[in-house]
Amino acid sequence: FLFKYKINSDILMKLRISIVVSHPIQHFCPQYVSFASNPQIEVKVFFGSKLGLVRYTDPNFKTEVSWGNLNISAFAHEFLNGDAVLLPDEALDAPSLNEALDIYSPDLLITYGYFQKLQRRASRWAQNNKIPVAYISDSELRHKREFWKEIIKSVFLRIYFSRISYFLTVGNANEEFYTSYGVHNHKMLRMHFPIDLKSYEDAWQERDILRRNTRIHYNIPDNAIVLAVVGKLVSWKSQDHIIEALKLLEKEDEFFHLFLIGSGEMMEAFKNMAASLSKSRVYFPGFVNIEDLPAYY
Repeated sequence: FLFKYKINSDILMKLRISIVVSHPIQHFCPQYVSFASNPQIEVKVFFGSKLGLVRYTDPNFKTEVSWGNLNISAFAHEFLNGDAVLLPDEALDAPSLNEALDIYSPDLLITYGYFQKLQRRASRWAQNNKIPVAYISDSELRHKREFWKEIIKSVFLRIYFSRISYFLTVGNANEEFYTSYGVHNHKMLRMHFPIDLKSYEDAWQERDILRRNTRIHYNIPDNAIVLAVVGKLVSWKSQDHIIEALKLLEKEDEFFHLFLIGSGEMMEAFKNMAASLSKSRVYFPGFVNIEDLPAYY
């Protein structure tokens, strides 16, 4: 549906798509750049906050963060709250969204979840103006919820999802989530988690040099097996399971080098766990800018 044309008086018209998102996010902005280069569609992104465009302190990373790959000048966009740097929490909203969407007059609206007031406002606007909505989330059923909360959520989501035209899904667990709340398969379109493809294509051409330099920097033998995981060092991401696995493997005389890339409140605890390893090694590079990640991969 993203590539179909609107026909008006025998003239082929571009499909106009508006995207409503909380703030510039490092792995979505390259996707918007890609969308903007597609001659079959016209895209405009409406941000609720300038968070991410300017340096900020992430409470989970426990460090200041700025993203260097946003490239927002490459796609049409609007900051609905001006220069305000607002957290992407439930309270995030922008009353100006209604007028902005009236002016842009999209043929399709893409939203991210329902948690924020901003996204619910976007969905209401689309419903009132009879504009189809494509919905994105990474929700799943793997986390247990209290029974009474699940009952309330089930009633709410079945009504909310019944008004959505398309679900841009990101995997089996995501699709199982939608199915459990009454969404039919014909409304689901399997998508992907986007990355900055250009930077990885460039890094691929230099992969031998990047690999050699990274191993030299950490004094890792060329024939050693290296593992890595990237993410905030927080309890619910369970990076400690990997360290525990290395302990078990050492008993089988299997030894590895592990990168825990990221920062967060669990770093010291994970370092203490890793200290008990005899031959395997765990490295903590801390927060790594997204443009430097290909060298580790």
